[in-house]
Amino acid sequence: MESTEQDISFEELAASKPVEIQSLTPDYLFLNEGAVGLSAAARCILDELRDWHKKTEKHGSRGIHPSYLLTLDKLAELLNKYRNLSEQAKSPPSIDLALRQLVDYEKKGKNKSAYIYPFLVRNGAKVLARIAIASPQKEAKTDVTPYRVACFEFSEEMIDLILQNRAKKPKLPDEDNPGAFLLHKNKAGKNWLFPKLASIEAEFSTLLKRGFLPYSYIPMTDFLRDFLNYSLKKNYIMKILPDYHLILDDLQLNPDGSYVNQPEVIAHYRCQVDALEKFAIPYLKELSERAGYSLFKGKIADFEQTHIQMVEPGRKQNSEKVKALIDLINEYPFDRETDDLGKRVSETCRSSIQIISKLIEEKDKLIQRKEENVFKSLKIRILNKITENTLQDQTLYKFSPEQKLKSSGLLDETRYPALVEELKKEISEQYGMKVIEKPDQTSEIYAVDPGYMAAVLHKLSSMAVSNPSYQKDLEIAREINATLSNPKHPGLNAKLKAENIIKLQQGIQALEQIESEKQKSQEFAKKFNLPMGMLGFVASMILFLIASVHFRTTGILFVGIPVSVFLGLMLAFYFRDKEKKDIFFAGGAGSISLGSGFKGEYGSTTSSSDSFYSGDDSEEEHTYTKGETPKEKKVSLIAKGAERFVFPNRFTKITDKIHDSRSLRKKIYENVDNIRNSVAHLKGEKDDDKVASTIEYALLQNSATITIPDDLVPHGMSGSIILSHTDLKAPLIRDQISEFLRSEAQKKKFDKKLVKYYTFLINTIEIEYYKYLPSRKKK
Repeated sequence: MESTEQDISFEELAASKPVEIQSLTPDYLFLNEGAVGLSAAARCILDELRDWHKKTEKHGSRGIHPSYLLTLDKLAELLNKYRNLSEQAKSPPSIDLALRQLVDYEKKGKNKSAYIYPFLVRNGAKVLARIAIASPQKEAKTDVTPYRVACFEFSEEMIDLILQNRAKKPKLPDEDNPGAFLLHKNKAGKNWLFPKLASIEAEFSTLLKRGFLPYSYIPMTDFLRDFLNYSLKKNYIMKILPDYHLILDDLQLNPDGSYVNQPEVIAHYRCQVDALEKFAIPYLKELSERAGYSLFKGKIADFEQTHIQMVEPGRKQNSEKVKALIDLINEYPFDRETDDLGKRVSETCRSSIQIISKLIEEKDKLIQRKEENVFKSLKIRILNKITENTLQDQTLYKFSPEQKLKSSGLLDETRYPALVEELKKEISEQYGMKVIEKPDQTSEIYAVDPGYMAAVLHKLSSMAVSNPSYQKDLEIAREINATLSNPKHPGLNAKLKAENIIKLQQGIQALEQIESEKQKSQEFAKKFNLPMGMLGFVASMILFLIASVHFRTTGILFVGIPVSVFLGLMLAFYFRDKEKKDIFFAGGAGSISLGSGFKGEYGSTTSSSDSFYSGDDSEEEHTYTKGETPKEKKVSLIAKGAERFVFPNRFTKITDKIHDSRSLRKKIYENVDNIRNSVAHLKGEKDDDKVASTIEYALLQNSATITIPDDLVPHGMSGSIILSHTDLKAPLIRDQISEFLRSEAQKKKFDKKLVKYYTFLINTIEIEYYKYLPSRKKK
């Protein structure tokens, strides 16, 4: 960390009392008629202030602005015109004395004739402090609050800039000597610890001190109180003690989860501990030597040997060392010290320990802050992605918030519901949004920037005409648009030109007309197959025409017309697009017995046997094994298509091959689109829930569910596991599953019930697996 300059009174900062954070209270300047008790320089400064304020009043300004106030840097030049002042009276020491008289420094400003308060200005890449002086001597007393408020409000922008930059760029301590900048010589010439020099108050005091040059610094208590109050409200800083705050830094993370920069709390902790050790040990030696505490001297020697001499290079402040240091200081009998040195050492050590104890508490909260920062970054990325996706692709941005949280590194799933709600709230405040809740307690969010809503509707309408898979997105977009329109969202289509909106809306209407005609055509095709009807009519008429020519009579032709029409209608009706049939099974059942010693569990989302579509009617394309019905063949095809996603051949860990009913359902929902696209029987169905239920049923019919006896199932463990028949047949996969279960049993070897649970599964998979293979199924 940067060293604070020596000119700031270290002893004054170390002995400062806590600044109470409170609202502004009335504070007054008092008229000092005749300038009683003031030096010649002070009287001239008062005269100059009266003239300055008169000029400001003539200027006609209604309010107070810092630029209208006299600043300390102009004072020397203005005093040069007073010929009655000697050069000595104009010197910095004399002006120092004059300023302290005017602000009544000795009596804490109880009877001040002038008021000084800083305001911050930008000078190139630097921020400078200007020290304003006010003394409008019109009334017997004048409230200084308006001057104070005006100067601070003017400084707010610079305060924001400084603290935001500090949050991103922490000051890193010296690795070899982190606490050096807290140790300085006091007035007695001894090395002393000033723990408060690491605070944000001390950092700003350094900035203000530069504004006083070449004069001595007068502590700006009012400004620091206003600064702390403002910074705490805006969540820029963190309170350690009432007079010790530190910056609330941005915890930037590397891809591996480590910190880009050392957190501010850690930096302060290291500095304070290192400084306390280097201050306390020498003084404890001196005090114990002087008092003749030989036993305590032995304790100091033990501490040095254990925690200083025998540790690795770098003098790292591990927790054991810090605890031992604090215990050593607390054990010293400071209450027996009678002189000033012992009392001051005690006071300084207590203050340092107080700061370190609070830093240890904040250090332990870093994990929570880290997670909050990760979530904050995730929110920003998602919000930016919504805008980017809407602008570039002109479609809805679809994502699963639970998956996003998991991939971001937030592992505590118990916090997911609250975080998802916060994310939804953040999105809904800025964007159009539709949330679809899923049976597995997860959700899917569709979001769009309302500023481009008309363009999104036009694009999706166009895509849905050529590709029916976009129909779902189009319907959701229409729902979002309806929500934004009633009442009208102020940002709806705000980023599109008026003429473009009209063209897009006309295009949408034209596309809707095409879609409507297409639907009418499809509805007609469900009733009649017009091409087949026409073909039948023409073929029949040709036959009647040939017969008419052959028998040389037109009567046959007249009879053939109604017959051909009737035949054409019959063919059109017979060859219409027939309704697609669903895989039939009795809905509402909690479980279906699949054979010896196991059952397949699934959660049906419907109660009707034909409530979801699971395939087409093209059974004739397949050959069937003996005794296998078309429905069973269809189930088998669906299961085969789904297995490569739910029980993948290429897997990173063997647990990808093992499911219970809950994880199976979750895996299906994660891959529902991939499975639907790879299985012909499922491509026509758009309802995800129906497709997922069909897949689940098919998989359970073609998998083995090993049920564990209830008396062996520990609390919180699944009562069954589901394995693919293919995996159960493969010796290598069985061995890998057994090894995994054996490893889990070894980890939990002290939990007898868990060991029995895993032992049952291991024996079943290694020895009795054949009972669960298809050849052993019994009806």
